[in-house]
Amino acid sequence: MQPEKETKEAGKRKGNGNRSNGNGNGKANRPRRKHPSLQALTHRNIESILELEEESRRAKPMLYRLVSRISRFCGTVAFLWWNLGFFAAWILLNQFVWRIDPYPFTFLLVLVSIEAIVLAIMILISQNMSAEVSEHRHHLDLQVNLLNEREMTALLRLATRMAEKLELPLESHEEVKALTERVDPGKVLHQIVEAEASHEERG
Repeated sequence: MQPEKETKEAGKRKGNGNRSNGNGNGKANRPRRKHPSLQALTHRNIESILELEEESRRAKPMLYRLVSRISRFCGTVAFLWWNLGFFAAWILLNQFVWRIDPYPFTFLLVLVSIEAIVLAIMILISQNMSAEVSEHRHHLDLQVNLLNEREMTALLRLATRMAEKLELPLESHEEVKALTERVDPGKVLHQIVEAEASHEERG
């Protein structure tokens, strides 16, 4: 009877051992969490920027959106062909079919002048809208660059402290220590203005 009990207990121990090994293998074989790829990150950023620009366009009044669409159409080859076809048809019809506007086609010249004035105004409005969008993008770039500058300054300060704790030679991190100072955008802009002024004086 005792040998049978010992064999049963040994079998149970093996079974428990196999279960524990199976659980360990399950944890080890558990799939690792995948990080998003660079393409996915850039796609997400592009989508967010496009959504912001679309919201900005929708916030514009209906008249401004209509002007923007007309300006885009006026800058196409189709609009050029449409104008050439209209002018050619007007001249041929008034020359050979009926003489509502005979040569020198005064009414056609009036229409062309009105079209030029309206198109010029719409193009100016569209340029102002594009300049506003461009200004918002430049402001966004400036804020991101300022954040990057602060992050890099914090990392350089951390690297300098590590170099001091490791008692590295001062020459090896002297330049890095100088870069740990915060950059004042106003001072940099003043330096740019002074450099441009001195360059104009030399020229």
